[in-house]
Amino acid sequence: MKYAHPDEVIRAGFFGGTLRGDGPAGGLRGAAVSGYRARSIDELPTLWDGFAKLLRPGLGLEAFGANIMDLPPNYETKSHDEAQSGQQELYVALRGSGAVLVGEQRLSLDADHLVCVDAGTARVVASGPDGLRVLCVGGVPGGVYEPPDWSSAE
Repeated sequence: MKYAHPDEVIRAGFFGGTLRGDGPAGGLRGAAVSGYRARSIDELPTLWDGFAKLLRPGLGLEAFGANIMDLPPNYETKSHDEAQSGQQELYVALRGSGAVLVGEQRLSLDADHLVCVDAGTARVVASGPDGLRVLCVGGVPGGVYEPPDWSSAE
């Protein structure tokens, strides 16, 4: 089976997109009518002195939660379990390495390892000696995503 290159799929009009770069370099491109948006990570709205980059307001996401955290070297977040929100969370390392700590387990988080944690399970995200940029995606299985107030700040 021959697969089309993604550019060919877009040129053919699949997914409602077109190949274009009509926005400022690295800026928000696309519009609701075109069905896509793109933005440089460093231009996303932030919280906590740039520690968290907010993808929902930065890209207009509504169906699920997504943030990027920039953890400094050898850092650990506070433990949380998402029991109240009911969210599963997916962690994807974008740069650096670290781990997700679940109980006594240390689950590798790097370019070759992903981690998904269910609601009600306590977890800590820890960075390695080079720090960690991690994409965190959350959603409620079979439910409607309700964003926390802090994730909509700009």
